[in-house]
Amino acid sequence: MTADQNPMIEDASAWKGADFTQARSWVHHLTPAMVAEVESAMLAVKAKGTPFREITREDFPLDETAALLAKAYRDLNEGQGFTVVAGFPVARYDYDDNLLAYSGMASYFGKISVQNYEGDFAVDVIDKGVPYDHQSRGYSSNKLLPFHTDGADYAGLLCLETAASGGLSLITSAPEVYNEILRTKPEYMETLRRGFYHHRRGQHDAGEPPLSPEAIPVFDFHNDLLHCCYNRNPIVWAEKEGVTLSEHEIAVLDYFDSITARADMQLSMDLQKGDMQFINNYVILHSRTEYQDDADHRRHLVRLWLDDPDGQRNGMSLLDLYVPKASRFQKAS
Repeated sequence: MTADQNPMIEDASAWKGADFTQARSWVHHLTPAMVAEVESAMLAVKAKGTPFREITREDFPLDETAALLAKAYRDLNEGQGFTVVAGFPVARYDYDDNLLAYSGMASYFGKISVQNYEGDFAVDVIDKGVPYDHQSRGYSSNKLLPFHTDGADYAGLLCLETAASGGLSLITSAPEVYNEILRTKPEYMETLRRGFYHHRRGQHDAGEPPLSPEAIPVFDFHNDLLHCCYNRNPIVWAEKEGVTLSEHEIAVLDYFDSITARADMQLSMDLQKGDMQFINNYVILHSRTEYQDDADHRRHLVRLWLDDPDGQRNGMSLLDLYVPKASRFQKAS
């Protein structure tokens, strides 16, 4: 590939942790008036019996809060690729009411999407004592999760409770990782643009292949904008189905991971109760440190995946691999 096919990324999506000099400078804080407005909208959809996954912004009018959410959306779609809306008093409400309020605000960013083969539209990120391997998903474990992208356009996390220790959310800019590799190991870009086969971790119908039907590019361009899709574990687990990674491919993956592991590339977020973190999966790689719960603190996040038809990037994602029936790119039969 020529240099023109691998341009340097110079927009706001390419950043390093040091670019954010003030802690939580990326946070948009709900005011008491906004909280009251969200509560009123939540009670209205609850009275109507609207399922959380079907809430639209028309169902959830937020005259006072809309401008704040519009700023957060610009961060997510056009800016650094992540945002946090903070200050929702989750302790006041039960799980279902919190989910309605969270989904109502999330509807200003996109449409809630199914997340897995089992058909879950909301996933509880808690320690279920399940090992993270080729037959499970990382959100059921308390172990360190390596940097990766999720499915759908955006991923949201509502923090209902923090861990006793650990559990930091780490994010890094995929465009800056791309830039760093282009600066230091440009010969690796062809392999990253070609991509790798992924193990589907049992998220498919009986009789369907256990691997992605084709290699999934780590870096690609859609609408002339960089798009990243990466999760090393399913790439490595493809070897269980007979795919052999070459020494060169392993070296490329090792180098990619070494860039994301650098402290200067990362931004650490200690999510607090009532925080709602949203990330753009095309430009943000995310990780989580190992954590421990105790009797008073059991880490509990609620994850939503969102599709945004108005998003700038809207390329293929891992959702198209694990939940193909929900794929925007599914061909009509």
